Amino acid sequence: MIEFALLIPLLVLIVFGAIDLARAYHAQVTLTNASREAVRYASAVGLDDSGSYNKYNYCSGIKDMARRSAYFTPLTINISYDKGPGTASYNTCDGTVDSGVVVSSGDRVLVTVSAQYKPMLKLIPLSSRTFTSSSSRTILGLLKLEPCTGC
Repeated sequence: MIEFALLIPLLVLIVFGAIDLARAYHAQVTLTNASREAVRYASAVGLDDSGSYNKYNYCSGIKDMARRSAYFTPLTINISYDKGPGTASYNTCDGTVDSGVVVSSGDRVLVTVSAQYKPMLKLIPLSSRTFTSSSSRTILGLLKLEPCTGC
């Protein structure tokens, strides 16, 4: 009985520490998936589901895709555009639709997703922290498909 009483705090610390570390890992994986899904949506050719907006400048659709991928995690989502790796951002997607984005060759969309992580219990010295994930992808633009004549 005495041995159990001495070991139970250590066992509880190990179990809850493992659970908190698993939650932190899950938060990071969820954010990575959310940024990838959002940037994949934003770089795709075509219009949104309603047929009204191009996917690359439909800010609400891009943010909605990130939120759906991270379902229970409250996110902060930033969307910007640049001309390729190593170049500065030339536009930020705010509001519902960003009509200031005109796609040219090599333009990329960058989606940065962040969320706050707080441990469940204060048994181990883990503090609250912000996890961030960024993904970028070249915008494919719009393709005009014409029927094949003489095929």
